[in-house]
Amino acid sequence: MADEENEVEESTRPVKVKDEAQFDELIADPGRLVVVAFVAPWCGACKAFGPQLEETAQLPDFERVQFLSVNTDAMPNVAKKFGLNSLPTFKYLLKGEELLPGFSGSNLDKFKKILESAFAKRNEVMAEYDAAKNAEAEGGDPVAEED
Repeated sequence: MADEENEVEESTRPVKVKDEAQFDELIADPGRLVVVAFVAPWCGACKAFGPQLEETAQLPDFERVQFLSVNTDAMPNVAKKFGLNSLPTFKYLLKGEELLPGFSGSNLDKFKKILESAFAKRNEVMAEYDAAKNAEAEGGDPVAEED
């Protein structure tokens, strides 16, 4: 059963992360693309992009994507871990690791283009993982032998 505290409801997307423990738990999802928006309350571009992020998070195409909003003032250690230099910054994660390079800024077209690429890459990575897992379950070598 899902942890009710971290359960994502459509009306709460993106999830406003409360603390580092919740952040670590949410980004660890082994099969879900996680998009993290690093923002701050004083950042004008963050405030301006917020409604666009919320709208994108509600799109049916991205219903299987976990969107998070992290206040860097409240969680400086998380910001430091990702080496942020400017805000807003977007990171695209799978299993807690960067799947594709993120970007800083408030360009909605760029955000969506990288989001679509990250989702496609996530599907590719998961297909490779599933194929290796199936090969291992069947007793085969998950790594193809070279000629």
